Amino acid sequence: MLAHREFLGAVADRAGLDRPDAAKRAAESVLVGVARRLDDSGRDSLGAALPTQLATLVYESTPLHRDKGRTPFLQTVASELDATPERARFFVQAVLSALSDGDPSTAETVRGELPEEFLDLFAAPGGGPPPDRAATAALAEPTDLTAEEVAAALSGLPGWTGDDRRLERTVAFPPGIGQELRNRIARVEQEMNHHAVVEEGAYGTVFRVWTHARGVVTDLDVELARRISEVIEG
Repeated sequence: MLAHREFLGAVADRAGLDRPDAAKRAAESVLVGVARRLDDSGRDSLGAALPTQLATLVYESTPLHRDKGRTPFLQTVASELDATPERARFFVQAVLSALSDGDPSTAETVRGELPEEFLDLFAAPGGGPPPDRAATAALAEPTDLTAEEVAAALSGLPGWTGDDRRLERTVAFPPGIGQELRNRIARVEQEMNHHAVVEEGAYGTVFRVWTHARGVVTDLDVELARRISEVIEG
């Protein structure tokens, strides 16, 4: 079994954090997200390797029966840590690489139950501190929008609601093509290097967009909302 403080210390070292306690929230979010994508035996193996505090969360995690891919995983971690998906990926790599070094056999078991696209997440992140503004690195510096500017933008985004903190749209995907549309939206997000937080709600799939590094809506979010709508309505 991995020792609690040593494990968090390894995560903190990889993530450029100044103390082990600062890694606790990231470790919990990542490990629970992984556990939800494992079968019972895989979840038991992961829990058995972890310190008691983390193992309890893993054992109590609810199995996820859909959206087990890499993109929804990173989006969930980003939402829980209030971080960009790129910063979340940095923390995911810090946690999973610490697991790989501390208990290679358990890491191999976990890796074997996850989709192949998760493989690189078990490698240690690159040098330097986690990227604070990587979500907008591929584009010009985004501009914060006022409440009035957001209201004006929403007038041209049917189906979207929100304010200067969040934009949101709920979509009931037609049977049979929902996954195809989700895949197309994921490609748009990759092109923009900016991502929506996606959740399944009572009335359909909920898309929420904002610029995490600033905690507000920027012109980048409006553009992402527009392109998501193009896919949905295309």
